[in-house]
Amino acid sequence: MRKMNRTRLVAAAMTALPAVVFPAISSAQTIYSDNFNADSSANYNIFITAGATGPSSDATFAYNYGAAPGSGGLGIPAAPHTTDGSTLGLRLRTDNLQSSVGTIVGAISIATKGLSLPGQYMVSVDVWGNYIGGTSIAASGSNGSTGAAVGVGTSGTSLQYIAANDGLLVESFHDNGGGANQAYRVYTDNTHPNPTTAPYWAAGNGANSATFSDPYYNFLTSQTAPAAQVTLSPSTQGGSTPVGVMGFAWHTMTILQDGVNVTWAIDGHTIATVPDSALTFGGSQVSLGADDTGLSGNSAANNQLLNADIWDNFTISEVPEPTSISLLGLGAAGLLLALRRK
Repeated sequence: MRKMNRTRLVAAAMTALPAVVFPAISSAQTIYSDNFNADSSANYNIFITAGATGPSSDATFAYNYGAAPGSGGLGIPAAPHTTDGSTLGLRLRTDNLQSSVGTIVGAISIATKGLSLPGQYMVSVDVWGNYIGGTSIAASGSNGSTGAAVGVGTSGTSLQYIAANDGLLVESFHDNGGGANQAYRVYTDNTHPNPTTAPYWAAGNGANSATFSDPYYNFLTSQTAPAAQVTLSPSTQGGSTPVGVMGFAWHTMTILQDGVNVTWAIDGHTIATVPDSALTFGGSQVSLGADDTGLSGNSAANNQLLNADIWDNFTISEVPEPTSISLLGLGAAGLLLALRRK
């Protein structure tokens, strides 16, 4: 009888402890979130480079990306972190409205306003990269080499793109057009250090460690375009993407600031880690954006519909200090050990 009581005591303690001791580990406090189900444009500063006769790019909030292409949508399923089944999100298009002016590439970014972030936080956002293919999506067509970018530590008062940024900007090109110039990019204070000159990339320091063809990126499997897009434009949207690019699938990009390093990951796979000591932060805002490495606009049929980045479920969460987590874990382990001994 005494043995059974001890067993029950230990079991009860183990059951009770997670509810009391571990909430800070499993559920971080949300600082900011936006599912883009409504027009939240007033919450952001929006910056766009100039085109030949007007803005080169645009942002559409509460865009119904799940609608059929004939209705202005892209036939895309709901994002992975969507909980209400909706297909509303943020659409960013760049350089497909008209050509850029001079030597300024087409670019757009939106930045939060008035955030005061703690020393440790995590940014998480779902992103879908859509593009118009050449003869198929195996090779990007007009207005290729566009990328989806996330920035942290920015003042939020200027455009964050490949030629100017005031924090850390990371970018992934969602088609194979960025292969020759690296599909995965890190921008530190307006510079773009290559893997051979900076030890940031998880894939290593080889000449191709930031290109989609490196085997490290094989977790990004080949994808096909949504059926509705193939029906709309079979001459461009057929085929499948190369392995190693983000196009035509939902992926979750995260940026973790732990107070020492900033780590960028896609679907839990670390892409790059940059020490805070290598960065100059302009502020405490976060940006989402898109830009094009080329200077020409896009005149292909369906380009304005099919060339777009879709964003959903944008969240910024506070991250508990590792020391606090360790102490909580050690305290729980010690209590359980004491109960077992008794």
